[in-house]
Amino acid sequence: MQSTNVRQIKAALVEQAFHGTTRVRCHWGQVVAVSRWKGQLRVMIRGWRSWYPVESVSIERTGPSLLQEGPELHSFAGAFARSAVSDQEGSDVGGVAGSPS
Repeated sequence: MQSTNVRQIKAALVEQAFHGTTRVRCHWGQVVAVSRWKGQLRVMIRGWRSWYPVESVSIERTGPSLLQEGPELHSFAGAFARSAVSDQEGSDVGGVAGSPS
């Protein structure tokens, strides 16, 4: 959908940055910031250094997260928990499981 509403575009930018479920674009490329200056909609485009005036931006909902690569969204704590459980079950690696070496 096309939008000129700064609040709506900023909300979509948050979804794009942190959830990966949205793409915000203009005809030059991916939008990373938006502002309204002297009544004109201006955007910052990824990889470009300054603000550019545009008529509107395109907001596309993409469904599942673009940043996610597997069924687990955050596997860091899970990997740590699994490694701690396997250490307690007897796979002693250099005395880490608590048994004296």
